[in-house]
Amino acid sequence: MGPGEPSTLSIPICQSDWEMVEWLLAHGADPNSRCDWDLTPMSQAMLAAPLDLINYLFSQGANQHCGQLLHWAVIRDNVDALQLVRRIVELGVPINEIKYENDPEGWSARKWFGLGTPLHRAAEFGKVDIVKYLLEAGADPLKLDTKGKTPRYWAETCNFTEVALILKAAEERQLHGTDIQY
Repeated sequence: MGPGEPSTLSIPICQSDWEMVEWLLAHGADPNSRCDWDLTPMSQAMLAAPLDLINYLFSQGANQHCGQLLHWAVIRDNVDALQLVRRIVELGVPINEIKYENDPEGWSARKWFGLGTPLHRAAEFGKVDIVKYLLEAGADPLKLDTKGKTPRYWAETCNFTEVALILKAAEERQLHGTDIQY
């Protein structure tokens, strides 16, 4: 639809319009089609589509490695956000990848805004359950974003004290090589 917007398929996906999604897919719409950056209809689905529609899209060829899906799933504003994050991680999406790091166009256009890992975003949004899960799944609490900041920095900056304390403990465990328990 534009240089920074995914294709028209994203509209019925986000509106849970199954009939239109099925029609568009039957007529060649691609859930993996991207705009100038690695932003796809599935990226938008991570934010707004119901889980059953997301699962249907995966069954119809949506690729978990297109669209920065985990980065979008961690900021989903829905009670099922953790369930979706688990699903995406279980599909094998890299958990410590900085957003757009494998997309030269997206990287050069967005790196100045402080691109980080999914853990950075979950910390910035105060997502306690998702932060705990990502750490259990192997997220690196010491990895720096493109501004040289850790996830804990963002939790502290945004006044998410519980998240900051969880991340501080994770940092200490990693630095001292002790078992990680959250």
